[in-house]
Amino acid sequence: MSDLQTIAYPYAKAAFDFARDASQLEAWENMLVVMKEVAQAPTLASQIEALDMLGPDAHDAFTQSFLAICDGLIDEHGQNLLKLMAENGRLGVIPQVTELYQSFKAEFERTIDAFVTTAEPLEEQQQQSLTQALERKLNRSVALTCQVDKSLVGGIKITAGELVIDGSLKSAINRLSSRLEV
Repeated sequence: MSDLQTIAYPYAKAAFDFARDASQLEAWENMLVVMKEVAQAPTLASQIEALDMLGPDAHDAFTQSFLAICDGLIDEHGQNLLKLMAENGRLGVIPQVTELYQSFKAEFERTIDAFVTTAEPLEEQQQQSLTQALERKLNRSVALTCQVDKSLVGGIKITAGELVIDGSLKSAINRLSSRLEV
């Protein structure tokens, strides 16, 4: 785990636990995505970086500005999380908190995003068959995203979490080429 993820972990875990217990997983994900988008806006991102050099009054003023931008988009519990992170100088890890929260949520709901790249578009029947096969293999509900990359020449490349299956012709040619060079 990177340093930023280590810092973000307790905030993400607390948010997830609270959301799970309150049956508000989707609402919390939406609030965290809003916070992430606001925190990554260029002007605010540079201000977040500069906050460590300023005093507590600047933190309070910035937090109030941040909350005003998010007005109506995050509830009082989301606001409390934001205030706590600001008090601890952790606003810079909001993107990592969001990503960790989403991974906790996906694990809890037993879902995974799978990305499929092919040289030619997959037909609907092929997508359904592939989704069913991945669901059996991964023992999870799979959300399939397909894209076309003509450079693969043929075959398929699948990425789902840490699983990577590269059955592309391009990859096979590269492996054969490296073996022939030895």
